Amino acid sequence: MGDREPILQVKNLKTYFYTEDGVVKAVDGVSFELYPGETLGIVGESGSGKSVTSLSIMRLLDERGRIESGEIIFKGRDLLKLSENEMRKIRGNEIAMIFQEPMVALNPVYTIGDQIMEAIILHQGVDEKKAREMAIDLLRKVGIPEPEKRVDQYPHQLSGGMRQRAMIAMALSCRPSILIADEPTTALDVTIQAQILDLMKELQEEYGMALIMITHDMGVIAEIADRVAVMYAGHVVEYGEVHEIFKKPRHPYTYGLLSSIPRLDVEQEKLKSIPGTVPDPLNFPSGCRFHPRCEFAEDRCKEEEPEMVEVLPDHYSRCFFWKKLEGLEVK
Repeated sequence: MGDREPILQVKNLKTYFYTEDGVVKAVDGVSFELYPGETLGIVGESGSGKSVTSLSIMRLLDERGRIESGEIIFKGRDLLKLSENEMRKIRGNEIAMIFQEPMVALNPVYTIGDQIMEAIILHQGVDEKKAREMAIDLLRKVGIPEPEKRVDQYPHQLSGGMRQRAMIAMALSCRPSILIADEPTTALDVTIQAQILDLMKELQEEYGMALIMITHDMGVIAEIADRVAVMYAGHVVEYGEVHEIFKKPRHPYTYGLLSSIPRLDVEQEKLKSIPGTVPDPLNFPSGCRFHPRCEFAEDRCKEEEPEMVEVLPDHYSRCFFWKKLEGLEVK
């Protein structure tokens, strides 16, 4: 990304959960960078560690979760070294997050307006009248019709798509430098999903914020991301510029994910799928964690764990045999 300084650097992050059954290594050595104004997609199946990565950045883990090691550098400060009080000033103010299910984030007993105003008053120190004007303005900005009326409604009075928009308005109320969106469109139908993604792109340009988009959907990544980190079993397995990775995937898992997207431009007999399932995080396979599901695996993959290597300029893969993917078209 040239000479620009990243706004966020995650370095070798390890987040483990201590359960009755053992230690779950949900995030196990994840590194990536986020630059001002760009969108980084983090993609992977359920259980790959992508949501735990975002909750680690926000330091919102439940009592079983522990960040074992690593650094999360935001504007030059390591968030893992801050007190809870200092972290609270950053959370919601400088780094905001929207979740998959707005009903979890929105409080059912307060109006939408009260919830947005609370954040504005807390972080921007304006009076109630001004905060209400700003809340109505934000609801208008996120495409909610009749915002003067909606501001006094409760979450249950809004449809799923409207609730999602209200949650985006709440996250934007403090003009954060980074917005983390965790599967923000999964529960919505396709038309509304497209509207929400367009809205997020527009708002990102207007506010100049960086966006981390977490999803299991490669189509969403193609639509919105500049760069992408593909996660599998607690690791980033491929990382690079989005067009490059879609054109020239250099990890068998990415290749499998891309091959399983339905295509409109070619006739497909049947969709490819990746055999097997994501491994149990209590019991990762030895060597490369993807080897049991990989069509290119050799004996070495069962014994040794591959490191991330730069396979093309600014394009990294965690695979010994990435060269086998050269010349393969994503079908």
